[in-house]
Amino acid sequence: MAPNKRHKPFYKQFLRLRKNIQNRPKLFKFRKQKWVRFQQYSKNQLKFFKRFKIKDQFQLSVSKFASRGNSFQKKFRNNLYERKAFSLFYGKLKRKYLKKNVLQFISSKPSTNNSTDFRHKTLKFFESRLDTVLYRANFSSSIRSASQLILHGHVLVNGIPVKTKAYVLKANDLIEITHSIKSRNLVKKSLDRSNFWPIPPKHLLINYKTLQILFIYTATSNLMPAFNHYLNVDSVLTNIKKY
Repeated sequence: MAPNKRHKPFYKQFLRLRKNIQNRPKLFKFRKQKWVRFQQYSKNQLKFFKRFKIKDQFQLSVSKFASRGNSFQKKFRNNLYERKAFSLFYGKLKRKYLKKNVLQFISSKPSTNNSTDFRHKTLKFFESRLDTVLYRANFSSSIRSASQLILHGHVLVNGIPVKTKAYVLKANDLIEITHSIKSRNLVKKSLDRSNFWPIPPKHLLINYKTLQILFIYTATSNLMPAFNHYLNVDSVLTNIKKY
């Protein structure tokens, strides 16, 4: 099967969601007519006054119109849309994986009985994944590329090779790129192409000379990264709990 046909279904997901959720510059190079409106909308979102606008993941999402989205059909559609966007944001996660981990947060006893606690736990878990951390540090151009780095043995955690992209990091874990020339060139190539926006989160101490990352997340920290997309986590949780 030709490479362009193999990857076509992956890029179609951005078209269906009408959102460049992974900030992929490649989507602006497609020439077919079906991509024109998507590209125009995405370019409008990249205007100077919108480009550096940070989306607060803990804000309350309320519709401007009282009657909008109240029907069962619209709620189902919106929840499904938000779950797919969330999955694609973190590298096209499978629904089974999402449900398994999110239900653990819901079943565990919360420190406070409100939705903010669930949102924080959910985001903290997915931001602790090894592939996500490499992408946030700009060691790869996408989460998909970060997964390839891990699966091909280019990444060490505390000096031990890790080939599981879903590996969940703990506080004070040290992530390193192996000393092979190929591994380091792959990461340096990504760094050269990066514009470092959104900026790397505060819970990652990054040394770009030695290509090392110290993960300093703790149970009490609330160091959320700067997202340029709003993820309706409450809607994602609702969709997974019901379906």
